[in-house]
Amino acid sequence: MGMRQSVHPTKTLLIETAVKLLDTQLPHEIAVDEILEKSGISKGSLYHHFEDLAELLEEAQVVRYADWVDRSIELIVSIISKAKTKEDLFAGVKRMTKLTQSAEFKNFRYERARTIGNSQGHERFQKLLAIEQERLTTGLSDVIREVIEKGFFDKKLNPQVLAIFIQSYTLGKIVDDVVTNPINPQEWDDFIDRMVYKSMFSE
Repeated sequence: MGMRQSVHPTKTLLIETAVKLLDTQLPHEIAVDEILEKSGISKGSLYHHFEDLAELLEEAQVVRYADWVDRSIELIVSIISKAKTKEDLFAGVKRMTKLTQSAEFKNFRYERARTIGNSQGHERFQKLLAIEQERLTTGLSDVIREVIEKGFFDKKLNPQVLAIFIQSYTLGKIVDDVVTNPINPQEWDDFIDRMVYKSMFSE
């Protein structure tokens, strides 16, 4: 998970340490002393690079979010680049649906929703997160525009609207993750596939 711009090695190490701790802990469970112990960095250095612990944890959450953005764009670009026909593309989209809607992706959905929720009311955090979220929406929009130009998707579609729609149903599965009697996953995937084909693909 690399930072997108050149930063001081000490700051990078602190962020990487916090990123790693977030593998097993929620942000509010992480203490300053734990970060200092794991990183070997002094408290003075931490507060030289960050206003407070909250700022460090915000940046760490954004780095994790950015990593998720990178992998999402990479997956979609891979599907698009391999598709030679509309049928190829639809088969790739169906595979993506099955993957992103799976129980194995539940923790990704939770973390993404949690990060968005944690940023509410925190302008500094929201600004950092907005950069990555906009990068994802722009990346998806660019790929969708390419698909439209190939004639696979309906030319009347707005690429940005479609990019938001795809993210909405991908993350939206979280409302079923929290219940004790979730819907049949195959029925859900089949419904998404039908909706995608009818609303996106050209005749």
